[in-house]
Amino acid sequence: MDVPSLRQRWLGAKLAELRLHAGIPSLAIAAERCRRSTGSLSRIENGLVGIPPRDIPPILDAYQVTDPAVRQKLMVVAAEIQQERRGWWVEHSDALAPSYVDLIRLEATATEIRTYETFLIPGLLQTEAYARVFVAAMRGLSSETEVEEFVTVRMTRKAVLTGGRPVVLRALISEAALRHPIGGTEIFREQIKYLCECAGRPGVTVQVLPFTDRPHPGMSGAFTILKLPQLDVVHIEAMNTDIYLEDEHAVMQYLRAYDRLCDIAWSPEETVRYLAELADTL
Repeated sequence: MDVPSLRQRWLGAKLAELRLHAGIPSLAIAAERCRRSTGSLSRIENGLVGIPPRDIPPILDAYQVTDPAVRQKLMVVAAEIQQERRGWWVEHSDALAPSYVDLIRLEATATEIRTYETFLIPGLLQTEAYARVFVAAMRGLSSETEVEEFVTVRMTRKAVLTGGRPVVLRALISEAALRHPIGGTEIFREQIKYLCECAGRPGVTVQVLPFTDRPHPGMSGAFTILKLPQLDVVHIEAMNTDIYLEDEHAVMQYLRAYDRLCDIAWSPEETVRYLAELADTL
C-alpha cells in the first residue's frame, strides 16, 4: 500500500483548514464550489491522494484565498509531492518504514539541513563501516540482507551533499559521540578522518559541543531541522519510527535551540583541529 508522504498529509490538512476558515463546513458544498466530487475532495484533505499543482488555484479561488504567498506555498508543495514519486528511494520503499522514507524525500529537496546528534555521528556523515556496526541494533533489523539494504540506503542518502544542487549541511555533534568508539579503534579512526574530510567541503560545517557544566537545550535529545523551499520540518528519530513537526512555532523553537547550541559549541576551526588530534591518538 502506498503510504501518503508527510507533505501530502500536510497539504491535505492545510486545504481543510482553509476551507473551514472560508466558512464552508460541508465537504459537499466545498466540492460543488470547487467543481470536484465530494469523495475526491475528502481523499485530498485526508492526505490519501496527491493533487497536481494546476488543480490548486481553483480550490483556493473557491475558498477565496487571495494571499499570493499562501497560494505560491501550496503550489510548490504540490509540485514537490509529484517529484517524490520519482526518486531513487522508490525501489527501497517496501523495505523501509514509511516515516524513514519521508526523511529521504525531505532531504532530497531540502536547501539546508541542521542536525544535532548526541551519541552518534550524523547519518549523512557516516562511513559505511561505522553505519553497518549499529544499524541492526538501532533499527531492529534481523537479517544480513536487511542490514545491507539499510546501509546502502544510508550511503545513497549522502548524494545530497555532492549532487548538482548540494544541500547546505550544518552538523552539531556532542562530545559524547566522539567518546564512544563504535566499531572499535580502526573503524572509529576512519570515521573521524572522514568527518574531518567532510568538514573541509564547501557547504558543510561541523561543530563539536563539548562537555559542559551548564544546562543547554541539546539535553532534550538529538534533532534535525530540514529547511525546504516552502515548508520547514523538524525530524526526531525514535527507536522504531521517525517523528516530524511542521508547526511553525515548534520549528522556530528548535531553530532558536540550534542557534544556542552553536554559540556554546567549538568553532568549525577548533572542531577540525580537535578531530584531527583525536584521529591521531586513536
